[in-house]
Amino acid sequence: MASVSQVRAYLAYWFQLGKPIVFQKEQNECLPCPIFQGDRFSQAFETCWQRIVQNASDCYLQGTDQTAADLLTENWEITGCARCTMPVPMPVNVVAPTACPCHDLPLWPNNEVPQPRMRINGNNHLEGIRDRLSASSVERDRLRSAYLQSPDLPKLTTDEIPPKT
Repeated sequence: MASVSQVRAYLAYWFQLGKPIVFQKEQNECLPCPIFQGDRFSQAFETCWQRIVQNASDCYLQGTDQTAADLLTENWEITGCARCTMPVPMPVNVVAPTACPCHDLPLWPNNEVPQPRMRINGNNHLEGIRDRLSASSVERDRLRSAYLQSPDLPKLTTDEIPPKT
């Protein structure tokens, strides 16, 4: 069964490619913009999500056959498309051909543009980069020290040894 958070992520990915959610009875569509605000879903996305929850059996992502209510049953899971790796609904314990919503996007997959993604917590992302950089400087210092202490290697003059940074 696809969890609520998986269905929300599935929709967020496809919204980034311009695929709206279609409400059959109302005969209209919803495509929130923006989708993210910082590291959270935007108010536009949350408003659209509330409409989806209220009309779950009546709405589906354009280009698909499964309603939001279908996706939240134990009969469906969200997995990656074999063609484009975007999230797609797949039936559980059933082998049935289901089309990826990418089937009607003529210019997709497009590896020349950034791929849709989930929201990013900027602080966590920057902290990870900082941690990797400090770990690499410690390793560089360790290797430099080992080189300088190695008796079998030719010794470089001090102006040939890269400075510590």
